[in-house]
Amino acid sequence: MKPNETIPDAMAADVTIYPVGLLHDWQLFVHAVDRTEARHRFLGSLRREWDRIKARKWRSAKSYLNGYLAEHATLGTRCGTGWTRGRAYRDLARHLHRDPRDSA
Repeated sequence: MKPNETIPDAMAADVTIYPVGLLHDWQLFVHAVDRTEARHRFLGSLRREWDRIKARKWRSAKSYLNGYLAEHATLGTRCGTGWTRGRAYRDLARHLHRDPRDSA
C-alpha cells in the first residue's frame, strides 16, 4: 500500500470519525455552557487517568490518548486512531488494506 492511498469512495461513505479520551473530554470542556461543572468533569477525568497511570494500567492510559477513532460500519472491528481526523482515516485505510477479509 502506498502512503497516500485512501479508502475507495464506495466504502468511505460508511466511515465514522469521532473524538475519544482526552480530546473528547477537552471538547466537552471547551464547548460547555456551564463552565464550573465542565471544569469539574474535566479535572475528574484527568484525576481518574492519573490514578490509572499510577496503578501502571498502561493500556488504559494509551487508549485515553488516542485522539480520534475512525470506524467502518460493516468491515470488521479494526479502527484507525490518530490525533487528527485525517490521520485516523488513513490509519483505518491501512488496516482495511491489510485485512485479508477485504474483497476490494
